[in-house]
Amino acid sequence: MYYNQTVKKFILKMASNKINFFFGKMSSILILILITLVSLSVILRYIFSIGFTWLQDLYIWTHACFILFGIAYTLNKDGHVRIDILYRNFNEIRKKKINLIGSIIFGLPFCFFVITKGYDYFLRSFLISEDSKETGGLANIYILKFFIFFMGILLSIELIQKIFDYFKRK
Repeated sequence: MYYNQTVKKFILKMASNKINFFFGKMSSILILILITLVSLSVILRYIFSIGFTWLQDLYIWTHACFILFGIAYTLNKDGHVRIDILYRNFNEIRKKKINLIGSIIFGLPFCFFVITKGYDYFLRSFLISEDSKETGGLANIYILKFFIFFMGILLSIELIQKIFDYFKRK
């Protein structure tokens, strides 16, 4: 029985780390694509006086996905922004307790909100086959709206992993 629990915990830990690592790397690739798309758009618009609505939509989508995919990865690497007025002077034990309390009180409810509302937002868009409001824009905008819901799932996986890690180390 102990062996099965150990294997299950290992698989769950590897799965969550690999999922967030994959999407973190995807996010780093998307930033390069975003820079290329914006540069191309600027060159086409200001040098050749050509503008494409779909290109503008594409770099908006890329920017959104870059952020949404990178949130959980950033939390995994402890790279998120804090207001360090008090936090930086705390010892490691106190910092971990504050992170635990923040994850439980703020993080998980936020994820619940994003998952439930994001799913509704995506589903409504999917059911009406929503497209860009701009003529010539990208179709199937529900794909982008799905990533809001998906970000909530990725972030909740990471938060739950952090909470379990806190109690496992005690």
